[in-house]
Amino acid sequence: MSEKAQTYTVKMLGATGLSDAQRSAAELRFRMALEFGVGGPEYVVPALQACMLARTLLDNLPPEEAGDAESGAEREVIALWENAEDKAIMTALKPLNADINGNMGQARFEITI
Repeated sequence: MSEKAQTYTVKMLGATGLSDAQRSAAELRFRMALEFGVGGPEYVVPALQACMLARTLLDNLPPEEAGDAESGAEREVIALWENAEDKAIMTALKPLNADINGNMGQARFEITI
């Protein structure tokens, strides 16, 4: 029996001057690119949760231990998520020419589990 992927929502915030259709299309492009970047829709929520856990673990390390090789796995998990997220943002915003009314610099995507 296959497990069903956990659901999540994507909402574009901070981009004024977009029509509802432009916003919806950007959210869809973001979602599709993010899913591709993490290996499929079923991996988005686990990858996000792993990234959040890795950040928490690193935040709780004393500074002298933060550079240890043992914390390298946490850094790699964070980097993998951030890379997928950055590419998804670029994919979502590129068709908007990233400068509609000069407000695209404030645009961001919120993922809710």
